[in-house]
Amino acid sequence: MTSDNTENKRDNTDRCPECGSNETETGDTHEHCSDCGIEREPLELDPGFAPANPNPGAGADDELGSTIGPTNDRLFRRLDRVHRRATSSKPNFVDGIIGELVNSGEGRAIVQAASEIIEKANAKESLGAKRHALRGIPQDMAKDDAKQYRQRLYAAAALYLLYQSRHDNRATILMRQWNLDKYDLLAVKKMLGLLVRGEVSSLSNRDHDAVVARARDIRHPLSIYRDHLAGQEGQVVASSVYARAVEIIRSMGEPVMDGDEMSHPEHPEPWTNHPAGEIAGRAIMMAMLDLGLSPQSVRELHRNYPVYNLDAFLDRIGSQAREGDFEEEA
Repeated sequence: MTSDNTENKRDNTDRCPECGSNETETGDTHEHCSDCGIEREPLELDPGFAPANPNPGAGADDELGSTIGPTNDRLFRRLDRVHRRATSSKPNFVDGIIGELVNSGEGRAIVQAASEIIEKANAKESLGAKRHALRGIPQDMAKDDAKQYRQRLYAAAALYLLYQSRHDNRATILMRQWNLDKYDLLAVKKMLGLLVRGEVSSLSNRDHDAVVARARDIRHPLSIYRDHLAGQEGQVVASSVYARAVEIIRSMGEPVMDGDEMSHPEHPEPWTNHPAGEIAGRAIMMAMLDLGLSPQSVRELHRNYPVYNLDAFLDRIGSQAREGDFEEEA
């Protein structure tokens, strides 16, 4: 009888005073009635709570959080492992690339522009998931060293893209300091360029006054060459040569038409330091040879419209032509 009274008393105590339900749910700070939602009993404090140090030392981790203390309970040990994974602050692959940019010695503006390239490329395709073969990573390279090589490769490639868009930086110097393979750099640079094409304003300089002026300076002598060539070879040939010359000049990183961009060329002969007239003359002459016109025709055009500093270029063309004739006779 006494036992029944005790059970009834405990049952009445556990029931909700508002609705009579004895079902509860655990909230953030209290037990709540499952039916009406009122607070029932406050929860005990987390025994593993670790208050933050109000006076942390230099480099101390100031993140707030709690830990699960040592326990023999398998459930709590599992929760502890999940908690540690979820709250881990280990930097990811892209964080490492940006870290290399920050430590590269470049100025803030260049680092921000290169970081934008990396982040937008990574948003398209995960850079950390790319595992293509690289010349600079031998099979016996340590895993951490290989990871750093790849991160530095992406950092240097982003800087090189900016360098090509006339943003001066130390991309080529860093390539040597970091022992990056040139062909690895060019391949990654090309991949990044495709991923961020048209999405990064710092990679476009088509509207810069200097670029517009350079295009105008090149286009003027190029048009004069076309007009002289029309009188020499006919309008159809002159138009074809002009169109091919425009392609050649663009491939060298120079602007020709409005809207063209200017970049540092990937070519053994960087033309961007040459006078505009010389650029136009070389391109026209190369275009003439590409389309099958003879070296004699090239020299005739040069006599009709001589441009300073092209004599050595013409001599090289003549020498190559003579070597070709000798090989045909042999």
